[in-house]
Amino acid sequence: MTDLLVRDGWIVDGSGKPPFRGDVAIANGRIEHVGPVNGHRATRVIEAAGRVVCPGFVDPHSHSDWSILANPTAESTIRQGVTTEVVGNCGWTYAPVTEASQHFIAARMHMFAYDGPIDWSSFASHLSWLSRQGHSQNLAWFVGHNTVRYAAGVFSPLATEQEMRAMEGFVREAMHAGALGLSTGLEFNPGRLAPTEELIRLNRVVGEYGGYYTSHIRNRDTELQASIEEFLQIMREGGTSGEISHLNVRNRTGAAPGAWQRAVDTMQTAREVEGLDVLADTTPFRDGLGQMAGILPQWVMDGGPVQACVRLRDEAVRARLRNECDRYWRFIHRGEWHRARLQSSQEFPELEGKDFNEIAALMGKDQWDCYFDILAASGEALESILLIGELFTDEHLTEMITHPLISLGVDGFTSAINSPLAAVTAHPVCFAGHVHYLTRHVGELKSLSLEEAIRKMTSMPAEHFRLRDRGRLEAGRAADVVVIDLDQLEDGSTLQDPVNYVRGVDHVLVNGVPVVADGEHTRAKPGRHLSRA
Repeated sequence: MTDLLVRDGWIVDGSGKPPFRGDVAIANGRIEHVGPVNGHRATRVIEAAGRVVCPGFVDPHSHSDWSILANPTAESTIRQGVTTEVVGNCGWTYAPVTEASQHFIAARMHMFAYDGPIDWSSFASHLSWLSRQGHSQNLAWFVGHNTVRYAAGVFSPLATEQEMRAMEGFVREAMHAGALGLSTGLEFNPGRLAPTEELIRLNRVVGEYGGYYTSHIRNRDTELQASIEEFLQIMREGGTSGEISHLNVRNRTGAAPGAWQRAVDTMQTAREVEGLDVLADTTPFRDGLGQMAGILPQWVMDGGPVQACVRLRDEAVRARLRNECDRYWRFIHRGEWHRARLQSSQEFPELEGKDFNEIAALMGKDQWDCYFDILAASGEALESILLIGELFTDEHLTEMITHPLISLGVDGFTSAINSPLAAVTAHPVCFAGHVHYLTRHVGELKSLSLEEAIRKMTSMPAEHFRLRDRGRLEAGRAADVVVIDLDQLEDGSTLQDPVNYVRGVDHVLVNGVPVVADGEHTRAKPGRHLSRA
C-alpha cells in the first residue's frame, strides 16, 4: 500500500518541463509514481486540488549550519519549501575545532544563539553530534577554509610546511566524512591572507575525492575578472568541480562597465572550451547581509578580534582607517551611508535596523566613529556582526537570476520567529527569500517561467552537486515534495517587518515525512546529511 498520495496537483517536476496534472505516490520515503494514479490505496491522502506540486527546494548557498544549532526544526526555511541546504559556505564551518580555534568558533556560535558545549573536534564528530540532535531539513556540507586555517593555528599570510600539512589533514578528514568539498571566503579574515598556492594545495586533496571548490571570491568590484580567473585556476590545478558563490556585482562600488558580463562569459568559456564543471548561484533581493568587519584591513586584525577591538578605540588608528577601509562595503567611501544598516548588536540593540545616518544622529557622532564604536564593543564576536547593505539594481538582479548558468539560492540563515535568532537574522532573505523568487521574479516581473524558476531551485543545484536522488519528482527518488497554493502565496517578510513566515506553502515532505502540514510545522526532524554521489 502507498504510504502517502498527493492527489490532483499541477506537477512541476523540476526538469523544466511545463506543468501537468497528476498525482505523486510515496512509499518508504521514496517517490513510487508520478502521473495519474488510479485505484491506489493510500494510508494518507493530501488533496492538492490543482495546487502546484514540486520537488523540495535545494538551496545551493546557505549559512544555516550556524543557526541550525538554535533552530533544529529550520522554521523559516522549511516553511518556504526548502528541504535541502548546501552549507559550510564562504570559508566558515564550526568544525574542525582545536585548542587554537575554539574561542573563535565559540564566539561565532554564541552570536547565533548557541551557548551549549562544543562536544566535537573533527568534521566527522560534528556531523555525528548534529545527527543525534536531529534537524528537519537535509544538509550537504562544505568544510570551511577559514575554520581549517584557524584550527591549524595559521594566523599569518604564509603557512609553514607543517601548518600546510595540518590543513591538508583537516580537509582530507572532512572529505572522508562526506563533505562536498572546500569553501573559501576570500574577502574575509583569515582567508584573504591565503595565497593562491595554498588554496591549490588544499583543493588537490578535494580533487582526490572528486569534490567541489566553492568560493566567495576575493573581489566582486574592481578586481572581479582577476578573482574569477584565480577561482578557475584553483579549480583547474586542484582537479575539482566548482561553484562561484553569489556571482553578483554590487552597485556603485568600482566595478568596470560590463565586468559582470565578462565574468560570466569567462565561466561559460571554461565550461565549453576546457570542460570545467563550474556553475554559480545568486540571491533574490536588492539588499543582503554581510560581515560588518569586512572593511577592516588585515593589520587591524593581527592578534585576533579582541586585539582588533583595542586598536579600534585608538583615535590615531581610526584616523588612518578612514582612508584604508575601501573594501567590501565600498559605497560608504562615497558617502552613501544610508545603504548600510546595522543588523544586530548585543551591545547596541537600540540601533538595530537603523542606517548609519540615523545611527550618527542618535549617537551624536559622525558615521565613521559610530561604525568603529560598534565594532570596538563587540569583542570576540567582531567578525560575526552583520550589516544589511543596499547592494544591487533591479536590472542586475534580473540579469543574474535569468542567466542559464546560475542557480537560485538566498545566502541566508534558517531562523524562527520566537527565538533569539530572530534579531540576528531579521531580514527577508532568511524568512522569504526562496518564495520571493516565485512571487516577485515569476509572478510580478515574469522574468522566469514557473517551471524554469523551480528547475533553478531544485534539479539544477541538486545535479551539479551530485545529490542524485534529490531535485526532481521522479519514481525512485527521495520524497522531498512541496505543495504550494500560488493564489495564496505571499512573502510576508519585508525590510520594515522582516520576521514573518511565508503563506501559501501548504505541505512539505522531507524523505516522505510531513514536516509542514496545512501550513504549520509538524516538529518532525527527518533530515539527513547528504554526500555527493
